[in-house]
Amino acid sequence: MAKRLAGLILAGLWAAAGLRAQVPVEMLATPAGPDSGMYSLATAADGGTYLVWIEPVAAGGHALKFSRFAGAAWQPAVEVARGANWFVNWADHPSFTAAPNRRLFVHWLVNTGQNEGSYGYAIRVASSADQGRTWTTSFDEGTRNVHDYSGFLSFLPTARGIDAVYLTPLAPDDGTSVAHDHIKTVGIASLGADGTLASRQIVDGDACSCCSTDMAETVSGPVAVYRDHDAGEIRDISIVRRVDGKWTSPAPVHRDGWVIAGCPTNGPAVAASGSLVAVSWFTAAGNQPQVRIAFSTDAGATFAAPIRVDAGNPVGWPDVLLDDGRAFVTWLERTGEGTGDIRLREVTPAGAAAGSLTIASASSGRATGMPTMARAGDHLIVAWRQGQVRTARVPLPARGNSRR
Repeated sequence: MAKRLAGLILAGLWAAAGLRAQVPVEMLATPAGPDSGMYSLATAADGGTYLVWIEPVAAGGHALKFSRFAGAAWQPAVEVARGANWFVNWADHPSFTAAPNRRLFVHWLVNTGQNEGSYGYAIRVASSADQGRTWTTSFDEGTRNVHDYSGFLSFLPTARGIDAVYLTPLAPDDGTSVAHDHIKTVGIASLGADGTLASRQIVDGDACSCCSTDMAETVSGPVAVYRDHDAGEIRDISIVRRVDGKWTSPAPVHRDGWVIAGCPTNGPAVAASGSLVAVSWFTAAGNQPQVRIAFSTDAGATFAAPIRVDAGNPVGWPDVLLDDGRAFVTWLERTGEGTGDIRLREVTPAGAAAGSLTIASASSGRATGMPTMARAGDHLIVAWRQGQVRTARVPLPARGNSRR
């Protein structure tokens, strides 16, 4: 307990079978510095739980740092890199993971040096075989970008190594023209456990241009989810699956029919365990904002009807995690003018939803970033931004005591 942040301990209520049990929300001492942001959490193949973020450097530019959760606290921050030519944006955050051999992988965004205007940036993926002391570039994507950008990458650690899904321009953006009005494709790269690039390919030729992506590993192979872009400005969630070594054609998780003229910057999240897959996402189809979750019992080939998760006024930005056949979903719920709550709710494939738990109050806008979640032992850890990167942990409720 000595390493825990003294002070704010919130209590929430999980609805349960005939009872209501208090669940403590424990605020953790943050390893991130003042004004830090652009964060993500991950539980990696080496069993570790990691937090990565970007923070400003007093001399100018930014530093990319990470920390591993050990025992009941974050370890001291480790710096990966620093630079003055990065693209730093609240929505397009870095990601971090580790392979089974404990090799670390991280990505961030760098300006190409030939950028014109606000964009012209690329993805850089680096790996470390010495627990973060030194880093080697594994691959770059979008290094020719002048007007356009590549980004929104998510990692998936597997027994094979590391997979990554990301958005990248339809055609190389070499400055001869504005590349296809920023139409984005969905790319997937596979890296070996030694950090070498094994393959990369495009799995969708027209996706929504600035929504986050996600991946998960099923018993049948990996799946990737993202916000798609169809004729008539329909922007629903699609999934692709690797079956017998080949990626399937994109398929809708559910046809919401959300028509919106621009990207909502509000991507989906996916989790998998065996053949069970859960996808959570935000939609405002029919001018009715909702956070939804849908379950698949056949490794993502088909999905049941979606279940509404939010409390009635969601901003979105969901994350999802599976545990013992049930899903936990985090999202940002608007509670007033400019204010919101980071919420957590349990949902089962049968549709039983526990009462939502408030993790913390925060801004209902971009200042909060995109709340994210990972598992650390028998706890869930949630991250968000409130002046700097913040984290809290919540004990996983017992399976029999948290269902309706």
